[in-house]
Amino acid sequence: MTTSSIKRRRSPHDARASHDGDGLQEENDNETGNNISNVLVTDAINGITNINNLGKRDSEEDSWASKGYSYINPFVHRIQIDSHIDVAKIYVLSVLLLPIRVVGCVLSLLSAWMLAYIGLYGVSLEQLQAKPLTGWRRHFQYLTARAMRMVYTAGSFHYINFKGTPATAKEAPIVVVAPHSSYVDSIFVVSGYPPSIVAKRETADIPLLGRIINYAQPIYVQREDPNSRQNTIRQIVDRARSTDDWQQVVIFAEGTCTNRTALIKFKPGAFYPGVPVQPVLLRYPNKYDTFTWTWDGPGVLRLLWLTMTQFYNRCEVEYLPVYTPSPAEVADANLYASNVRQVMAKALGVPTSDYSFEDVIVMSRAREMKIPFPGDIVEIEHTLDSLGLLDSKRDMELCDSFLSLSNTDTVDILTFAELLQVDLQNPELHKLFALLDHQRQGTVSLKSFLLCSLFCKLKNCDIITFLRALIKLYSPSSQQIERKSFVRLLRHAGGKLNEQKAQTLFYALDIQNLGHVSFDAFAKYTESQKSYKFLYHKSEHIRRPKNSAAKTIPVTTSN
Repeated sequence: MTTSSIKRRRSPHDARASHDGDGLQEENDNETGNNISNVLVTDAINGITNINNLGKRDSEEDSWASKGYSYINPFVHRIQIDSHIDVAKIYVLSVLLLPIRVVGCVLSLLSAWMLAYIGLYGVSLEQLQAKPLTGWRRHFQYLTARAMRMVYTAGSFHYINFKGTPATAKEAPIVVVAPHSSYVDSIFVVSGYPPSIVAKRETADIPLLGRIINYAQPIYVQREDPNSRQNTIRQIVDRARSTDDWQQVVIFAEGTCTNRTALIKFKPGAFYPGVPVQPVLLRYPNKYDTFTWTWDGPGVLRLLWLTMTQFYNRCEVEYLPVYTPSPAEVADANLYASNVRQVMAKALGVPTSDYSFEDVIVMSRAREMKIPFPGDIVEIEHTLDSLGLLDSKRDMELCDSFLSLSNTDTVDILTFAELLQVDLQNPELHKLFALLDHQRQGTVSLKSFLLCSLFCKLKNCDIITFLRALIKLYSPSSQQIERKSFVRLLRHAGGKLNEQKAQTLFYALDIQNLGHVSFDAFAKYTESQKSYKFLYHKSEHIRRPKNSAAKTIPVTTSN
């Protein structure tokens, strides 16, 4: 079984957390959580786990998505190694080969840094941004790229198979690369004559790598600058249309890592100049996919360990013909991006998806706010939209009566349809039920549904508004919230308010030792404290337009 397959299993710990909705357990569950943390820390330090953990940890302990409904989620990746021989090989190579590879990578990186240091001597960052390097400095750019290629060679990527013909900078000033699935994708940048890249300004300050990246004359994104997006686009346009001998600009158009099961929406930055682009495809035809780095999947240390304990890994780079935009595409960067994506998806044999980088932000926020199934929250929102529930007040009505309802943890499909006042025959209802039925037991948690529904509605609001909407899930009255209910409610305030801080806040509010506080008192107190300003900041997520479900569009192939 290859690692590209997506397994959706949940551990008992995850199942309980999601079934309860807010994930808050009794004291014995706190002990379980500490044990899980210890396992993860030990795994990161030792790099080697037992055979069961090797196959199970990624799919169970790290799972953030439901398994009840099967669909293409480009942000989930699992590694499943079933062969005992392959597991034994990993253990043996961890001792015999891994140390040698690490030394080889470090020496190659130091060589690249030295070449970059020499090549940048006497050149300021402003000069690097103004004009392309020439003469011996340009030659040292190439040598630096060769040294960086040796980093990947030492790390197990001995082979790169090239297909197609690369275009010159004059033929295609911009190279669009997809799919973007890993830190390993940068192997394309160092596999030939080094192009420019688009990078965060902070990368210039990374020890060793910062100087090497600077030498590639990247286009830097200044995140603290409110005009960063416009400035970055202007620099791309200037270089693409310049008569100077600039190298090509490489852009990973998806803007985030995916599992290569579909091409998500391309960001339009590469297409604003309206110049011809060359699409480039990346493939990794290996037995195990030990380098795909997605939002929900193994961490970078685990991926590096598993990658460097293979005898070798292969990479395939395919240059597609240069895509020259039509007048309509020149006038509309989004149309241009969409059409190039279709061409690349067809060549890859995968569908396109309306998922985008912004969806990763939404899922990350859902996870931070302890919303059940954060990996599925975007799909849940699409389904709620299709059912017309995003504009309905039914979830708020259910919240008001939640504590008076019985059996809210085991709601079957008939009861679910009645509660939501939706036709039982509606297929979208069954899809929503399946997304929430993570244990495939034919029942769902009403609290989990309400948390997901209210998050989808209020994710653009400030946290205090969201918490106010959840009060009736935990307390009969907003004027008398007991300590336990208060702590459970504040779990949804994000990572900055843990249980200990919530307890401290409760006692700070309950100065008369009544055993309860009011939400209004909580809001008034936190509004005047700088340390709680995050509760009043509105999210910067982009609200999805109506009926924009992340549909998977099948690829049409010619006969």
